Amino acid sequence: MAEFVQRRKEELITEVPVLNSHFKKSVVKNILNQREKFEYRLMRRNKQKSDFTLYITFLKSVIKKVKKMGSTTTETFKLINQHNNRIIDLYRASLKYFKDDVSLWKEYIKFLMKCKRFTLLRTVLNSALLLHGHISDSLYVFAIRQEFEDLKNIQKAREMYTDGLNAHKNSSKLYFEAFKCELAYSETLTQKVLKSGKELNLEDPALNGSVAKVIFESAVENVKNDTDLYFKMYEEAAQYNFSLDLSKEIKNFMLNTFSKDPNYWDTLATNELLKNTNNSEKFKITKCLDRYNAALSIIDTDEMWDKYLTTILKITSDTQNTEIYKRNLLRQSMYNAHKKNKLKPKHYIEWINKSKSSMTKEILDWAIEAYPNDTSILEINIKNKLTDTDELIAYKLLEHNVDKISPNLWLTIVEHFSNKPLISDIFCMIFGDKSVCSDEVKGKLGHEYLLWLSKNKSLDNARNTYNKLIMSNSCDASLCKTMVTLETEQQKVDINKTRQHFTLACMQFGKTNIDLWMERIYFELKYGSPKLVSSTYHQAVTTLNNEESDQFVEQYASNASKFMTICKI
Repeated sequence: MAEFVQRRKEELITEVPVLNSHFKKSVVKNILNQREKFEYRLMRRNKQKSDFTLYITFLKSVIKKVKKMGSTTTETFKLINQHNNRIIDLYRASLKYFKDDVSLWKEYIKFLMKCKRFTLLRTVLNSALLLHGHISDSLYVFAIRQEFEDLKNIQKAREMYTDGLNAHKNSSKLYFEAFKCELAYSETLTQKVLKSGKELNLEDPALNGSVAKVIFESAVENVKNDTDLYFKMYEEAAQYNFSLDLSKEIKNFMLNTFSKDPNYWDTLATNELLKNTNNSEKFKITKCLDRYNAALSIIDTDEMWDKYLTTILKITSDTQNTEIYKRNLLRQSMYNAHKKNKLKPKHYIEWINKSKSSMTKEILDWAIEAYPNDTSILEINIKNKLTDTDELIAYKLLEHNVDKISPNLWLTIVEHFSNKPLISDIFCMIFGDKSVCSDEVKGKLGHEYLLWLSKNKSLDNARNTYNKLIMSNSCDASLCKTMVTLETEQQKVDINKTRQHFTLACMQFGKTNIDLWMERIYFELKYGSPKLVSSTYHQAVTTLNNEESDQFVEQYASNASKFMTICKI
């Protein structure tokens, strides 16, 4: 293993001068050290996909930094080319071990397309299609684009989409790619005829979009319910003069086929907002809402209302700083939906968040009336009542719904009552013997509870609570750090008690948590006995899992000088 890595290091020497011309020596040293570590990982017997992908990501990051410099020298191109070649080698090597991983093939193909290695790209695409063409339509999409857009080969592109549609006859992606390809080819031929001065023959199938029409008709037979596909086909056909009749045909098809489909109307409406015209934003919004009103007159369903309201909320996303007409639009639309019982809890909550404080109570009352048992509305109610005048009402709501409150709201409640008498009762609800709070809540608030116990009860109370929490499933290793901080803030540090805290934490989290062992060593160096560092180090190495153990050894070595400084202090 070491011999192979050494050989790779020797090969890297040729790159050093080029790296030095772009980066500081310290950065170059770090790049070489990182690459050496990655090379060692590649030599492991049980290789992981991440051994290759992390290395590739690192090399791509170097290339990105070089490109950001904006240099166009020969040395820069040489450096980028060297790294690209190594990335290609890594993809090749990884696919020998993980050839069944379709996502890895796709990443490789995208990389080759990006760095314009078209000859190699064709070879890789053929290999990928041979292995995975029957299960991945995306690979055929890549192949079609390469043949038509990069290599300008319409015949090969047609072969690709024909083969692809034989294997994936219900693929919207393939139908659209084939449709787009044929329209673009007809446009290219049309421009050639016009430039030559010849007269256009509108009956010529190659020039009038007839091939694209055949693809659309085939899609109609095989892809039944994908409104997005036909909208994209419509928009693509509408770009060219020769296919305007085809775009009208697609539009009529959608109207006849999808008039009862909320997705159709939603796309039709939102497209009004996206049109690249000189019309004002207000005009576009009006046209968009007209579409929704037409839709609701035909399909007055919860789903259609949800799509309409989602768009309204998006349009008025910045109601505090936007035009008055948008604020009025939000108020009127949401009120109408409320009267028709079409608002869901999420709509009420967004309406509350976007409205002025003077309206909040009224909207909240409507929400509670409509959804008296909804947890999200309950939480909004509690938050809004956490004021000096209503905090007792908030507390009563909390007391009767302790099993429904989310961890984040508990944090807000604890923060609000932290210096008030009721905090004792709140912590009792969370950590007491009759607690119904989830482990997640206890995990998030364990730190605050220890700090509060230490400040308002005693350090012994905090210690006893820590012993219970650290051995449960509710807390993580960071609780140990909180407890150790409390111990080391005392006038006289109780070394044995603090060691016990580390021992309990290491029993629970010692197999995976590197930081915990580092903190334990740091404690012995600063407060305990440096003589115990060696035994703690070996205990960490043998307790941690293999990968974490390797990382621990590296991290310890990099912190050696820092540890030496602590010893001297």
